[in-house]
This record gives sequence, structure tokens and C-alpha cells, in this order.
Amino acid sequence: MTPDITLSQAITDPALFGGTFGAPSFWTWRVIAKLIDGIPLTEQREIDLFEQCTGRSYSRFNRRAVKRFIILAGRRAGKDRFESAVAVWRAALCCDWRQHQSAGEGAVCLLLGADKKQAAILRRYCHGLLQTPLLAREVTRSTGETTEFRNGASLEIATNDPRLVRGRSAIAVLGSECCYWKTDEYNAASDAEVVPAAVNSMAMCPDTGLLMLASSVYRKVGYMYAQYKKLFGNDEADELCWFAPSIVMNPRLPASVIDSALAGDKSKASAEFNNIWREDIADFLPLDVIEACTDWGVHERPPQQGVHYFSYHDAAGGTGRDSFTLAILHCDGDRFVFDAIRERQPRFVAQDVIKEYSDLLRTYGISSTMGDAFGAGMYSDEWVRNRIEFRKAPRDTSDTYRHALPFFMAKRPLLLDHAKQRLQLAGLERRVTGGHEKIEHPQAASAHDDIAAAVCGALVAAANRALQEPPIVAPFVFSAGRRNIPGQYSPRIY
Repeated sequence: MTPDITLSQAITDPALFGGTFGAPSFWTWRVIAKLIDGIPLTEQREIDLFEQCTGRSYSRFNRRAVKRFIILAGRRAGKDRFESAVAVWRAALCCDWRQHQSAGEGAVCLLLGADKKQAAILRRYCHGLLQTPLLAREVTRSTGETTEFRNGASLEIATNDPRLVRGRSAIAVLGSECCYWKTDEYNAASDAEVVPAAVNSMAMCPDTGLLMLASSVYRKVGYMYAQYKKLFGNDEADELCWFAPSIVMNPRLPASVIDSALAGDKSKASAEFNNIWREDIADFLPLDVIEACTDWGVHERPPQQGVHYFSYHDAAGGTGRDSFTLAILHCDGDRFVFDAIRERQPRFVAQDVIKEYSDLLRTYGISSTMGDAFGAGMYSDEWVRNRIEFRKAPRDTSDTYRHALPFFMAKRPLLLDHAKQRLQLAGLERRVTGGHEKIEHPQAASAHDDIAAAVCGALVAAANRALQEPPIVAPFVFSAGRRNIPGQYSPRIY
């Protein structure tokens, strides 16, 4: 299939994208456009750039149009702006897609952000490009996330959800900040799910479709790092990995911006601007350890008589992104056996959640719960109003994770079979900043650790109490008059 208009023509034509990409500083991105088009590089600086950013010899390059492109470039290099132009070109200008469609079949170009915020940025770039009179005439319908064109194609901009990709007739799939996509095997939005789904969606495209994934570098895990190891410097590969610091792709980026960032957080700035994979971030808790501690098929355990239970909650306000979570466990010899996990996702009224959780705690005979400083400042009185004593945790969440690690490595917790719990525990990252270690969830809008915080908090609280003299546990007494669970047995803790 020969394009009606090449990408190189589109980004230099003043009536199309030339107003943005015609500037001298964008010559580096025009080189990538030539590679996508299969146009030979003729200038020596173009060949030098190719060899610098791919680790390959141009004389051995096959010169065919590149249909699988990995771009690893630093922050402010122009990745999102360029991908948006590629997406609009592929959907609106490349050809009359109606000639290649079956009856009722669509031709969709998917532009995927790492999260909603990233997708919104991409959407603004595409909207700006479509304001030129020539391109505006090509639009037949626009509904925010989707723009339809006269040639039978559509452009959809959304987050990296494989459900959006599967079952589609895609002509291109482009991804932004892909190093920050989920990388664990259980997550439906992981790179291991999205990328194969994207490739399969383009199976019937006449030129096999265009897959372009771009990002600044992050951790040495996931699809992007694997592709970098496989493709960079590999003269035999048909796919291409482009690896460049910010200043190489954007010569106008002030050096003072990079110097200031390096002076603040060298590891982070080195990754974002100099394209150096981060060594200061590592997985905290291996997935195989979590699975070895899981009691598969057990999702909750009912209260038992004569058992002393512990609880920990991770509070949230109800209007943000965080969930309000609760974990309950008991000790059985040297094992810490989890009995219940609760999560209330926003939006919610925190007072209603505390009442619900208080009722649950009493069914396990629990008269007190522990939480972090946020919960102490916001809701300690609310717990007391619901006849549950609030105890402030003696350490922050990062320190709690650190104290929980030895117990996991010794396989002493017996976890419930809870998929989101496994995702959050396996997603925790160990960061070293300024000589100080911090353990937290990944720095992405879609990342959470609310359940992990409750689970590890309960584990550490129970371990600390187990070192002290155990409480006296009275036998269960019949409490038929209780309103919440009539006829239920409940322990009394003294």
C-alpha cells in the first residue's frame, strides 16, 4: 500500500503540520518520519543521528518503511507532539481507507496514554493539529475521544486498555509513556496485554499497520526495556528502537532546565532528561513470594471462637483517588492468617464506611483498630463514636512495608486469595533518594497501594503484639439481641 501523502510531506507542508514541525529544531523528528515512510536518509547529519540513536549501521539498514517503532527519548523531547501528528496523518491523510474496508468495518487509529491525564494531553495536541482549514474539512464527526474522517477512518484517544484494542480493525496503535504502563502479569492493562492485542488488531491492515510506542525511560522491567535490550544495536532486526536524550531530539531545550533537575534529584532527572535507566528503583516484594504466601481459593474466613483478631485500616477522604481499606488477621502459631479484606473505592462518605467497618470489626470481637497519621487526624473521633478505639500506627507506611518484608520472605503470612492485593504488593517499589530509602507504589496516576498498606499494617501490628503477653480471650457468648447480625456468636476480648 502506497500512502497518498507521506508523513514526511505532512509534517513539512505549511497547510498541514508544517507550522509546527517545519521549524529547524524539529529536523530530528523529520528523520524519524523518513524512516516510517521508508525514505532514504541523504544528509550526513541524518545518518549520524540514526547511528547514534539506534546503535546500528545505516549501511546495513534495510531501508524499508518501519512499521514497528520503539522510541525512548527524554522528557520535553517532543514525543507526544510527534505521536499526535503521526496519529492524525495515519487516520486522516494516509489514504482512502474505504477502499480497504469490508462492509461495516471500521479503520481506527488508536492513540493510548498511560492514564487519563496523559490521554488529555494527546487529545489537545491532536485537536490543535486539526484546526488547519485543510484538515478541518476532513472531519465528519467529533465526540471528544473519537474523531471520524471522510476517508472512513477514525482516531480514538484513550488510556491503555486492552479491551479498547481487542476486536478492532486498527490501522495504527500508538502508545505514550509506555515505560510507565503496568508490567505485572495479573493486570488487565499491563503492557504484556496491550501490545499483543494491538498487534493482533492490525492483522488485516493492508500494510500490517503501524505500532509506535514512545516513552522516557524508567525501570529495567516490562515490554519497553525488553525491546530496548532486543533491538538497540541489532542490525538484523526489522523493528527499530530509537534511544535519545532530550537535548538530542530537542536542541532548543535550555541546558539550565536539565542542570536544575539534576541538582534536585539526580536519579530521576538522569532518567527523564538523559535517558539513563533508573538503578535507584527496584521491586520490593517479588510476586513469587506473594504467591507462596497465598491460601489459594480462600477469599474470606468467618470469625472463630477463642481467637484474638487484629485489624489495620488505611483511611481516605472519599473524594480523591484513594480507597478506604481494612484488613483483619489472627495468629496461628508462627503464622499470620488473614481473615478479611475490605475496600471502598471513591466516591464515598467516610463516616458511612467507618460505621460499616466498625460493625464488621465487632463480629470478629475487635474493639480497636490501628491506622496511620492521616486517619488519626481525620477520623479518630468517628471510630470512637462507633465504639471502636483508634490507635495511631507508630511508623509511616514506608517503614511499615520495610518491617513487613522479613515476614513475607519467611513465608509467615497466610494471605487471602485476593487479586488486587497481589497486584498492589507486587507493584511496590523501593526508591533511594538522597541516601534515604522509601517504599511506595509506582509514581503513576493509576497506581495504588491502599490494600497493600492495610495488609502490611495489620501484619506488623500483629507481629508487634505477638511479642507481648497475649490477651485473655473469653469463650464466645450468644448475642441474639444484636442488630447487625442477629443470632451471631461473638468473642469478647479483655
